[in-house]
Amino acid sequence: MKFLNQIFRFVFTLSIFLVSGAVLSKSFPVGMTDASILQVKVTVQYPHFIQPWRNKNPEVRQSTGIYIGENKILIPAQAVYFYTSIEIKKPDSLKVFTAELERLDPDLGLAILKFNDPNAAKDLKAVTFSNEVFLPGTGLVMESKDQRNLEEKKIRMIRLDMEAYSSGYVELPFIEIQSEEKLDGVGELIVDVSSRIPQGILYQFKENNTGRVIPTFSIRHFIDGKNFPFKGFRFKPLIDSATRNHYGLRKDDLGVLVAEIYPGSSADGVLQLEDVLLEVSNFKIDPKGYFDHPKFGKLNVSYLFHNTNDTDSSFGKKIKVKVFRNKKPVSLELDLKPIPESAIRIPHGNSRFQTPKYLMLAGIIFQELSEQYLTEHGNQWRNRVSKELLYLNDFYRIKRNSNEGKVIFLSQVLPLSGNKAYHTAHQMILKSVNGVQVQSLEQLQTLIKESSTPYIHFAMSDGFEMIFKKEEIQSLNAEAKQSFQIQRDSNF
Repeated sequence: MKFLNQIFRFVFTLSIFLVSGAVLSKSFPVGMTDASILQVKVTVQYPHFIQPWRNKNPEVRQSTGIYIGENKILIPAQAVYFYTSIEIKKPDSLKVFTAELERLDPDLGLAILKFNDPNAAKDLKAVTFSNEVFLPGTGLVMESKDQRNLEEKKIRMIRLDMEAYSSGYVELPFIEIQSEEKLDGVGELIVDVSSRIPQGILYQFKENNTGRVIPTFSIRHFIDGKNFPFKGFRFKPLIDSATRNHYGLRKDDLGVLVAEIYPGSSADGVLQLEDVLLEVSNFKIDPKGYFDHPKFGKLNVSYLFHNTNDTDSSFGKKIKVKVFRNKKPVSLELDLKPIPESAIRIPHGNSRFQTPKYLMLAGIIFQELSEQYLTEHGNQWRNRVSKELLYLNDFYRIKRNSNEGKVIFLSQVLPLSGNKAYHTAHQMILKSVNGVQVQSLEQLQTLIKESSTPYIHFAMSDGFEMIFKKEEIQSLNAEAKQSFQIQRDSNF
C-alpha cells in the first residue's frame, strides 16, 4: 500500500507539473477590453559625454507598458535609460502609480518595471508570450492614446529577419511589418488579427511605413530571466572568385570568412581567423552568410546561434559547425555563451546604462573613447571628430587579445594660465605617462598618485608631449573646479 501511495503521489505531481508547464507555455488571447495596456511616463536625465562632469536637462519620455503579472510591466529599454522617476497610469483610472526598474537587456531592448505599490495590479490582466508566431499574417497594434480609449490599428507582418536592435551588440530576430497607419513604435503590443494571440512588441516605426517587432519567443526568453547567446565572431562574405580561389574553395562551394573573434567568447579557442564557415547545425551557409530556414526562408547565419525559439534554438546546447581550414574540412563544436562585455574595447551602439568616465589632471580632461562621445557632436559627427578616433571606432572596437586596454584620450584642455602651452590640444590619444603605456583611466590615476618623480610626462600617439610638475596637477585641478563648476577630479 505504501508503495502504491508513492506511485500515486509521483503521478499526481507529474501531472500537475505537466499541466503547469502547458499553461505557462501557452499564450492567451488579449481582448480589446482587457486591462493589460498601460501608459508609462518616464523622466530621464542623460549624461553629457563631451562634458562628463554634468548631466543634460531632464526630458520626459512616453511609452506603452504591458502588464505581465506579478506586479511587473514590460516596456522598451530605451524609455528608462538614465531615468529619475517612472509614473504609470492604468485604464479607466486617474491615479498615478510609481515603479522602479527591475531588469533590463540592452541588446533585446526591453526592460521590466515593478510597481512600488503591491496592490497596484489587482485589477490588471497579465499578457503571456509563447513561441506562436504567424508569418506572414495580419496583426493589430494595441495602443493606449488617452486614459480611457484603447486604439487598434492594422499591420501586415511580412517576414522574420536578423539585426541588432536599437544599436545593440547582438543580432537578434525581428519581425518586419508594414502599415498605412501612423504608429509610434514605443512598446505597443502586437496581436494576431483573428486569434488575438500576442505576436510581439513594436519597438520601431519609420516614415516609410515599415517597422520592427520583437517576436514573442525572444520576449518570453527575457521574461524567464535567461541571457541571450552570442556566436563570438564576425564574418565577411566570400563572393568574389579570386578570394575563394585563395582559400582553396571550388566554384560551387559555399561559406563565409571568419574575420574577427571576440576574446573570451563562444568562438574563442575554437574558430580561427580565416576559417571558412561552411555549415552550422547541418545548414549550409551561402557566400553572403545566409541559410534556408524551413519556415522563415532565407535568414542570416546569426539566427542559428542567437535564436531562442524553442522549436529550433541551440540555447544551452553545443552547436555543431563545419569549417574549411588550411584547405581541409574540419568539424567543431561551440558552447554558446553571452557576449563577453570585457571583449569590447570601444563601446558602441547604446550606452548600456553606463555613464561616461573622466579624469581631470592639471585642468585637462581624459576620457575613455566610446561611440557615444563621437555621436554627441551632432548629425555630422563623422566630419567633426578626430580622424584618428574615427578610424579606431570603425576598425578597433573589439580587443585583438584579452590584454588590450581601453583607448584613453585627451578630450579637452580647460583654459587656465598654468596649462596655457597646451590649450590647442584636443582629441589626442594618450600613449604613455612617464614611459608607462596607459590602458585605463584607473591605471592613469594610479600612475600619477604613485609617481616618485617630480615631473609627470604625458606622451600622445602622434608625438605631442606635455610636462607638468607633479605638485602643479592638484593646484590646477582646484582652479578648474572653481572656474568651471566641476565637482570632482574624477567620477569613478
